[in-house]
Amino acid sequence: MIPNPSMTVAVLALALLGGLPRPVRAQGDAPADQGLRQLQVAVGHYNLSQGYASWQEASVRGLYRQGKHLWGLEMMHADRFNERGTFVGLQDRVHVAPRWDISLAYGVGDGAPWLPRDRVDGFVHHTWGEQLNWVTNVGLGYYKAPDQHRDRWGSIGLTAWLEPYLKGPWIAQGEVRWSQSDPGSVDTRQYFLALTWGRHGQTQITGRHGWGREGWQSLGDARSIVDFASRQDTLIVQHWMARDWGIKVVADHYRNDQYRRQGLNLAWFKEWP
Repeated sequence: MIPNPSMTVAVLALALLGGLPRPVRAQGDAPADQGLRQLQVAVGHYNLSQGYASWQEASVRGLYRQGKHLWGLEMMHADRFNERGTFVGLQDRVHVAPRWDISLAYGVGDGAPWLPRDRVDGFVHHTWGEQLNWVTNVGLGYYKAPDQHRDRWGSIGLTAWLEPYLKGPWIAQGEVRWSQSDPGSVDTRQYFLALTWGRHGQTQITGRHGWGREGWQSLGDARSIVDFASRQDTLIVQHWMARDWGIKVVADHYRNDQYRRQGLNLAWFKEWP
């Protein structure tokens, strides 16, 4: 399936539920507050090689706390490969037990070939370690395209809050994802590594590198590519201008055997602590 550069920060965390984690040793306690937690508005522009038209996109995301549930809503409208489309996604992360969380996400597109007709993602998160500074994530997902393509995937990831060891605000993340794409039962594997420096409420800088193979990708006009290698490099700078709002810049560079893509996503966000 085609990567969504505007979702990079959410992928680094889990299923659009609010950017990079705060110190994970604090995740063992279930929050008791409720209400709107975050609102983000973003626009993006990406240039493609090989004569493909540029991409443009705009999105709105929100997070709402309801007891042990953290709800996320995303709405995105974009123009890719000269075809416009709209995506809506809903997510819920719930605290089910000390050190255990579950997140579920469902998304639907409006029929554009590069969007899902249905997409379901689920994760189990376990916080562990003597200082509760490690989080293991196990995920499963299903992606149904408007045509006959289908993806099924599983993943395992690890997040480490490294300040107890490095005496600085560092967070490291990694993930391996296995996918099977139909038709053709194409089996592929993808990897990513990420490193973040900074603190929530001040400035956070993240570098991410992903690589591996993809099962298929829509190029619009009923065209697609199948079973190909790709790489993606992302730099994210998130800065709080005040205690409750700030800006985020995401620079993205993606390449495969067919084309290269590079561009920026600019966002404004507001938080309610």
